[in-house]
Amino acid sequence: MNETDLRRWSGRTLTWEQLERTWDEVAKVVEVEVPSTQPGVETNGTSPPPVPPDGGTIAWIQVLSGWCLFFNSYGLLNSFGAFQKYYQSHLLEGSSASNISWIGTLQSCFILYGTIYSGPLYDWGFFRRLVATGCVLSVCGMFLTSFCHEYYQIILMQGLLTGVGLGCLLAPMVGTVAAHFEKRRGLAMGISSTGSIFGGVLYPIIFDHLVNEIGFGWAVRVITLIMAVLFIIPLLGMRMLTKPPEKRRLWIGEAWREPQFALFAVALLVAYAGMYIPFFYIQLFCTEKGFATGHLDQYLLPIINAAGLPGRLLFGYLADRIGPLNSFALASGGSTILLFVWMAVDSLPSTIAFCVLYGFCQSGITTLAWTVIATNLCPDLRQYGVRILMQSIFGATGLLIGNPIAGAILPTGWISLQGSPKKSAAM
Repeated sequence: MNETDLRRWSGRTLTWEQLERTWDEVAKVVEVEVPSTQPGVETNGTSPPPVPPDGGTIAWIQVLSGWCLFFNSYGLLNSFGAFQKYYQSHLLEGSSASNISWIGTLQSCFILYGTIYSGPLYDWGFFRRLVATGCVLSVCGMFLTSFCHEYYQIILMQGLLTGVGLGCLLAPMVGTVAAHFEKRRGLAMGISSTGSIFGGVLYPIIFDHLVNEIGFGWAVRVITLIMAVLFIIPLLGMRMLTKPPEKRRLWIGEAWREPQFALFAVALLVAYAGMYIPFFYIQLFCTEKGFATGHLDQYLLPIINAAGLPGRLLFGYLADRIGPLNSFALASGGSTILLFVWMAVDSLPSTIAFCVLYGFCQSGITTLAWTVIATNLCPDLRQYGVRILMQSIFGATGLLIGNPIAGAILPTGWISLQGSPKKSAAM
């Protein structure tokens, strides 16, 4: 039916059957476009984003799937201190602490830099391919690491390949959970992110025990097997709630005119520059100071990670009560104070107390950063992938420079190294 036919029909009385038969043809003539009111989202007749179910079986499956991804991504990142110590004392003993830290730094910063490609792909609807690619690359990277003996091999496999794979997973693991919850979004994100706690506790214990019994190669292969099994759940259970629009911009320049968006990016830069230095060096610190006897130093990193479990749940709960940004401020303020206190640690009891308190407070920063973006800095969740990309670039840059700088100044003394995260946190 063309416009002439439509005018001819306008003067006649249509029966219901005639109206049904011609409705599809009329719809081709009369097209209504609903322009988007949000920058970065160009729609062509797209409907507004669906209302989050805020519960139900499907929504909680997303939380479980996100938990598995956090276990294998941030859990692995939080475990690098065990690898750092082993590389420096055995496999790569001829390399400096700064050079070795580049392995974990490259892996961790790609988790955030990965949003450069995972954010847009997530927004464009390549969700399942993104998750599948990330899982395969991560498993392959760790598996190939088990055969490495040289520095360049390890940095390519564990640092680069595994990092690129984990970078594919950040947008899906936080985006799907955030999209399925609204009123309880902070709690859901807090529960999901506890996966990194369990990963950060179990992975270093598994590695430290197995590396002395069955060797480096098989210890890493066991970790790889655990990762592969846990990846099955998100591969089968994750789904997108919000449908991607027909067009999507890769960069929302207007967002930088929002003062809170720009300031939060700077906050992530300085926070991530110093936040993970205790994770990388606490075991080495305790060993060189002679505080720990036997194998007690192997449990310091798991203590930091385990202390984050109540922290993530509490700060996630507070986010639903006082707001994610206020809860984030409490966590970052507590972490700042504790990084000042670290310089006064001079015994095993004080080291353990620092690990417990710092793990508790620091967990709120990593939990709530993405919740703050979803709730306070993202007026339309269909922009979430783009906005998390823009913020993550700053966090990744902080990760990229923080730990190698700390390793470079370590030869001047532990006070100098402890001062580097202190200054970053104070900013």
